[in-house]
Amino acid sequence: MATGEPQKQLLSLIRDFITEKSQGERRVSDLKKRFLELQTDLVATNADLEAAKRSKEVIEQELRGSEVLLSVADASIKAQEVSLFLLFVIV
Repeated sequence: MATGEPQKQLLSLIRDFITEKSQGERRVSDLKKRFLELQTDLVATNADLEAAKRSKEVIEQELRGSEVLLSVADASIKAQEVSLFLLFVIV
């Protein structure tokens, strides 16, 4: 009977080791899967960021164009005001 006990302990130790190894492999597998998911999310987020940057550039260009048009319109209004003033002064 005494010889059977060390064998049981050894088998128990081997089972525990196999169980821990299996759990460790599952954890590694889960972490790899999560890493790939995060990597995919990062690629998508970077693509969204680049699209947002391009949109920002387009909007800024449109804003600059609108500012130029506003300046031209303002100058035109001032020129018309001067013309009207001169008409009233001459008349």
